[in-house]
Amino acid sequence: MRGRTFKRGRTWSYVVDVAHKGAPRAQEMKGGFRTKDEAGKALARLITELEDGTRVEPSKLTVGTYLDQWLAGAKGSNIRTSTWKSYEVIMRTHVAPELGDVLLQQLTRDQVRAMYAKVSAKGRSAKTTHNVHLALRKAFADAVDGGLLRANPAERGHKLSGDRPEMKTWSAAEVRLFLERSADDDNRVAWRLALQTGMRRGELLGLRWQDVDLDASRLSVRQQLVRADDQVMFGPPKTKAGRRSISLDAGTVIALRAHKLRQSPLSAGKHDLVFARGDGRPHDPDVITQQFESAIRRAGVKRIRLHDCRHTHASLLLEAGIHPKVVQERLGHSSVMVTLDRYSHVVPNMQADAAERIGKVVDG
Repeated sequence: MRGRTFKRGRTWSYVVDVAHKGAPRAQEMKGGFRTKDEAGKALARLITELEDGTRVEPSKLTVGTYLDQWLAGAKGSNIRTSTWKSYEVIMRTHVAPELGDVLLQQLTRDQVRAMYAKVSAKGRSAKTTHNVHLALRKAFADAVDGGLLRANPAERGHKLSGDRPEMKTWSAAEVRLFLERSADDDNRVAWRLALQTGMRRGELLGLRWQDVDLDASRLSVRQQLVRADDQVMFGPPKTKAGRRSISLDAGTVIALRAHKLRQSPLSAGKHDLVFARGDGRPHDPDVITQQFESAIRRAGVKRIRLHDCRHTHASLLLEAGIHPKVVQERLGHSSVMVTLDRYSHVVPNMQADAAERIGKVVDG
């Protein structure tokens, strides 16, 4: 590939052949360099990009216009509807107001990080800010693949702390006490199901009567209620393993039968929800979390998060000697190793129990 530098007036320029072999001749010229060395280095970079295929054609495309095009193209792809909607809300609510008018090829990592800082300054959680980052990183990665960007300005732009929220669990006695003192709570069956099945909040709120077989004492997790910023919608389970069947204990079956009898046709609504508002609309997940916290205060038991009901369920099963594979299947983990890693704090107790049992087997 041929190119050269030359002086024009007081500045230096370069010209280079950019056409592929066999194509009609085409040249690109650029000037305004202060020295011959500057022009030569720019020429060398361009030749390298042309030869290794990383050349990005100059474009006046803005971030906002690109994201609109990206969302339109992604809508009919293989991503989940709920995922696409969350992308759309993120771009419209957080990204477009701050970066929409910036030229895509001039966007810097510092500008992206400044936008993340503004999201956090609005009182959004670190998880929400990281979700904005993940969506933007995906969009810009596609721009790199499409030859619109040389590098991804969102890459390494945000890191979520690896520290998980502290896991707090109840003992079996504390579970019984909470359920007893919540016997008059409107959400008492939801609380029981969370504790007795380990279902996630979104799975509870997305549960439909058509997915519950009370005669067989079993329910199936087929969808979940998810939040996309300021909206809630139904989507598939969190992972492939999240689509699962869970056996129910007799007490929970009785509670669900009574709940179904109390529930009006309007409350079940067009969505056929087991847990819904009085008019049939889905619950707001955040409101349900607040109501759980209120129920704990009224019951006077140790404070845990709603998600800790899931951890409580798993811990009690493992402590009772239930095989980890069964626990994994009930929780919808991708592998038994995930379950054992997440609940490693229970393993020492299991080891002690195993030692006691083998002693009885051998020594009588």
